[in-house]
Amino acid sequence: MRRSYHPAASGRRHERTSKAFGGFDRRQEHTRTVLRSRTLRELAAAAGPPVAAAVIGNAFVGRDSLRWFRALRKPRLQLPLPAFLAAGAIYYVQLGWVLHRAHLNDDRGVRNRALVVLAGNELWNAAFFGRRSPRAGFLGVLVFLGPLLALQKSVASDPPSVIALTPYTLWVVGYDVPWTYQLWRLNLGPARKSRQERA
Repeated sequence: MRRSYHPAASGRRHERTSKAFGGFDRRQEHTRTVLRSRTLRELAAAAGPPVAAAVIGNAFVGRDSLRWFRALRKPRLQLPLPAFLAAGAIYYVQLGWVLHRAHLNDDRGVRNRALVVLAGNELWNAAFFGRRSPRAGFLGVLVFLGPLLALQKSVASDPPSVIALTPYTLWVVGYDVPWTYQLWRLNLGPARKSRQERA
């Protein structure tokens, strides 16, 4: 039997198909919006604090501070300034990764400790470069070990964070502590002179 063609019925089928596809497109667009929003939140959680800390910390390292730093007597284990800058950049990436993992794991404890470490690092810049004091730099590193080791302990259950953070912790313990101590001991005279000039 030959079926008759009904334009109205065909139009209704086309309308239903268009609505179905339209609904699918809207769901896809909603999914893309949610994913973009989630990605932005993750990016802000991971990159926002390190970038802000770097900007704030660099405020204490002006040309005069760098000139003062270059004039200090250097320990034998002193690295060139570009190496310090590279280590600093890697440090911000490492802390950003720890913050990213804390965001994914919804671990506020790790996030708060990481923020304390970021703040402590910038306070060290203020103590060492801002005050132009090798002694403050050494004592500041010793104080900084407290929150850093607490953060290291708190990420123990998250292997990606352990892998990211452990090299920095070893750097601080194995290099920063002896370097700042030797820098302080070699520059006892200049430190007193610097304080007298500020007075």
